[in-house]
Amino acid sequence: MKKRMLNTLTVSLLMGALIAAGFLLAVPAQVRAAEFPDQNITWVVGYKPGGGFDTYSRAIGRYMEKYLPKGVQVVVVNKPGSASQVAASMIYNAKPDGYTIGIWPMPGLYVPQMFFKPKYDVKKVSWLGTVLEEPMCLAISAKSKFRTLKDLQQADAVKITLTGFTGPEIAAPITMEALGIKAKYISGHKGSKAAMLAAMRGDGDAVIFTYGSLRKFFKKGSFIPVMLLGSEKRIPAISDVPTATEAGFPELDKTIGAWRVIGGPPDIPQDRLEYLRDAFWKTMNDPEFLEWSKTAKRPVSPLDGPATKAAIEKVLTQYDGMKALFERYIK
Repeated sequence: MKKRMLNTLTVSLLMGALIAAGFLLAVPAQVRAAEFPDQNITWVVGYKPGGGFDTYSRAIGRYMEKYLPKGVQVVVVNKPGSASQVAASMIYNAKPDGYTIGIWPMPGLYVPQMFFKPKYDVKKVSWLGTVLEEPMCLAISAKSKFRTLKDLQQADAVKITLTGFTGPEIAAPITMEALGIKAKYISGHKGSKAAMLAAMRGDGDAVIFTYGSLRKFFKKGSFIPVMLLGSEKRIPAISDVPTATEAGFPELDKTIGAWRVIGGPPDIPQDRLEYLRDAFWKTMNDPEFLEWSKTAKRPVSPLDGPATKAAIEKVLTQYDGMKALFERYIK
């Protein structure tokens, strides 16, 4: 009798365990992740405080806390160095528990990976979503003797000031090659601002940076915008400036652009990844955040996690096809 009772108890416990397991499989990710997060989330930025990446990160983190458990904060940590490669390595090699995420400048971070062995692999990052896909702009310094795109194309040499070729500025040689411009690159400037100031002094003829970085200089007349890159339509503030497609170079609109993308280490548990993606997406659509975006003149063009992953895979495939071009500049 005692043995029979033990067998019955064992079967009951086993059945209970199986039922519980089945229940867990059926429970939505948001419920299974209810215990996450129970501590602060670290958000890593690869640039100094005050810049665009930092400004976006602090604003998103502040509003994202509305969609996290009470008391859980998003703590922004600045880790500048090597065009955000230091930050990328820190995020990528963090414990994949969902407590370390950050903002990635893409597709620029992929270029070093094509030639060196950085401590990250952008093809394995857990993508939460995209904040902004920002167009870039080819602009001529007011101090230059050139004034139009045709001037640049007909010149014997055009001096382009930039920081280097391992970040978003890889757009420079891609663009110059496509447009047939004989470029002479003046690199080594410590930051985009220094490169732009060098051109404004007359050390260079032109630059290629994001529209957001150049906008205030357009207003001051320090630069003359001549072409938008990576944009489906013109920008109202510079409505006379054509897109690359309108100028006859549609391939540049497909490959050029500066993406501000949020990602974490590989292999974040799926329920936690979905939780973070959900919190990010709610933030991107939060009325107060959108009001901040408008007031601060920091536009957003968000994509969710799956859409971001698909878009990045597509552009990285295009970059793989340009490796021979990049080889001439990456050392």
